[in-house]
Amino acid sequence: MDSGRTRHPQQHHRHARDLQRHGVRRRWPGSEHGEGIGNLWCINPTKATDGSDVSPSFAIDKDGNPVKHRRLQAADPEAGETTKANPDTAAIWHYSTVDSNGNGKIEFEETMHRSCGTVAIKDDILYIADFSGLFHCLNLKEMSEHKDEFGIPCPKVVWTYDMFAAAWGSPLIVEGRVYIGDEDGDIAIFDHGSEDGEPIAEVNMENSVYSTPIVANDILYISNKDTLFAIQRVPN
Repeated sequence: MDSGRTRHPQQHHRHARDLQRHGVRRRWPGSEHGEGIGNLWCINPTKATDGSDVSPSFAIDKDGNPVKHRRLQAADPEAGETTKANPDTAAIWHYSTVDSNGNGKIEFEETMHRSCGTVAIKDDILYIADFSGLFHCLNLKEMSEHKDEFGIPCPKVVWTYDMFAAAWGSPLIVEGRVYIGDEDGDIAIFDHGSEDGEPIAEVNMENSVYSTPIVANDILYISNKDTLFAIQRVPN
């Protein structure tokens, strides 16, 4: 989570994004479009098959009786309603905000934001990018000391990497490498299992990358906003 890392000369445009990120560019969490707090859940799909409520919590009225489900606001505090942890929840873990550096504050790089992509997992190491430009790496073998308000644990955060540009796609893991693209057109490449969260390379595709890289027949395919690239390994 070192925001002072060295950047390549071609990344000079990101300094402006960095200034914006700590200034007026931040949007209020929960906005319909833009950056907001995200929630990544792992659930047990076999917990209940009878249609019962396996949510992490449920609403109760002032007398302690369950409140019928409402779409926009589960509990109305003005009516004396509160929320209570569900002992029958299917939630296994929950990743949203974690005070990784222990300073008592939730900082930008300690937050899972809205995401348009899906996760990639190998060897119990999970990768996911969010719409605020953070690339998250979690160790699913270890739970951190952090738990959410309903006592649901969070996996250990190995690292987060700030791409300084929104990510719309999902990561690709292939041959020990992890690939992720961003709106600046950069493909960041990491060593799978790396502990420091620093990319081993960053390649600019000359236009925004909104899709997920894929591999077929030993060829890597990456599409930017207007071009599809087919990249093949050069024999030694």
